[in-house]
Amino acid sequence: MLADCSNLNLGYMEVTKEKVLMAMRKAADGHSNKTEVERMMANADTYSDMVLASIRTGEYRRHLDYRHLTKRNPNGKLRRIKSPKLFPFVLQHLFILLAKPYYDLHDNKNGINCKPGCGITSSDGKNSVIHRLKHLVYDRRDLHYCVIIDQRKCYEHIRPKVFRKAMRRLTDDRELIEFGITVGFVDGRLPIGTPTSPLMHHIVMLEFDLWSKQAAPFSTRYADDCIFATYTKAEANQLKWRVQNFWWYKLQLRAKARAIRIQPLDGDDNGVSFCGNVVRRNPGRGIADHDKGYTTLRQNIRARASRCRNDESWASYYGLMRHADAYNLMLKIEEKMKLRQLTEKIRINRSLDAPNISPRDLAGKQFTIYDYDIKCDSKGTPNWIKCLIGVPEVGEDENPTGRMKAFEFHGSYMYIVEFMTMAERTFGKKNMLPLEEMEIENQCGYIFKGSTNQMEYIDDGGGQTSLFANS
Repeated sequence: MLADCSNLNLGYMEVTKEKVLMAMRKAADGHSNKTEVERMMANADTYSDMVLASIRTGEYRRHLDYRHLTKRNPNGKLRRIKSPKLFPFVLQHLFILLAKPYYDLHDNKNGINCKPGCGITSSDGKNSVIHRLKHLVYDRRDLHYCVIIDQRKCYEHIRPKVFRKAMRRLTDDRELIEFGITVGFVDGRLPIGTPTSPLMHHIVMLEFDLWSKQAAPFSTRYADDCIFATYTKAEANQLKWRVQNFWWYKLQLRAKARAIRIQPLDGDDNGVSFCGNVVRRNPGRGIADHDKGYTTLRQNIRARASRCRNDESWASYYGLMRHADAYNLMLKIEEKMKLRQLTEKIRINRSLDAPNISPRDLAGKQFTIYDYDIKCDSKGTPNWIKCLIGVPEVGEDENPTGRMKAFEFHGSYMYIVEFMTMAERTFGKKNMLPLEEMEIENQCGYIFKGSTNQMEYIDDGGGQTSLFANS
């Protein structure tokens, strides 16, 4: 019986049916068209009871399955992703619902990735990377040097014992901590591609985020990328080593030593490059001046934006460009993306590609079938056909021009599919093509004229006679 599982209290971790249902809705968001998700939401009450029972008995540990994927980022970096299946996906969202309130109580918004209302180009200026970066370079004229540093494979190097220690600063709920380690770690490491990994990384980095605001006049972190600003170069060099020591001795994380940059904020031709944006400070300006500096995109991002070929790619780059001084680049790309100019050099080849025509419009016309393609259902039964046909062209004086206009028709026309399948089995596709003087008619469904046995008379006994039309 599962009725007693509506409210579980494992140690301190209280799991209610309402929270499980919330986790199920979170897991279904954006995936509602998948069959397994539809089945889960259609039986939400039973599924939530099953989840509660598996947590109570610990059985959930045996059903944490992942799909192993490999994807390459636009910058060429190879990502090995572990995508959770539905059941662990629900458990991970459940952990987020249980653990996030503890983290939010202490979050100082130094790290602003993967949080509601936060991001590189968030409309909330307080929680936007680009707004913070512009404020630093344009307005903080008292700061003259910055340190840019990031972590080396941060997810891969976070260990359960480090996460456990970080969680115990937030709560003494051991059941919740162990539950998070079980559903959030795979083979002792944080995987890429799960909803829990960003939150668990934030929890590990929370002590560092609190320290960062005290260690430097300006600090911002986006995932594993960090930027600090200082008054002098000596302070910047000192801060570089303090950050590396903090990560290594407290979090057991490494910095990308070769990627660490210390650079001036004044008069640097290269600008401050962070999260794809390059912000430059114009010298001799005050806080109230208009032309305090300008922002561009990193060179490799500009190059990829110039090569984008569809509206979806352009939309993602537009989100970055609208916060930069890139008006001319935007016009250039929009001009390139005009379909009329794009298709002069880019065309795709599709099988049996020709203007579409409906069988209804072919009724009463003779045509020739030059090629066709038949597809089958999951059981191997032919159920769909696409035909490339030629129809005699007629001039303005209603006389044939001698040329054949190309068309294609396709669909699940069962009698046409059946006839073509039988003909191919009998004669072979190469031997019977082209099929000339073909006609289509609507006889309780579209058929080729003369391709079916139709009764002409019914005898007195109610049975069928042997008088049929020729096939």
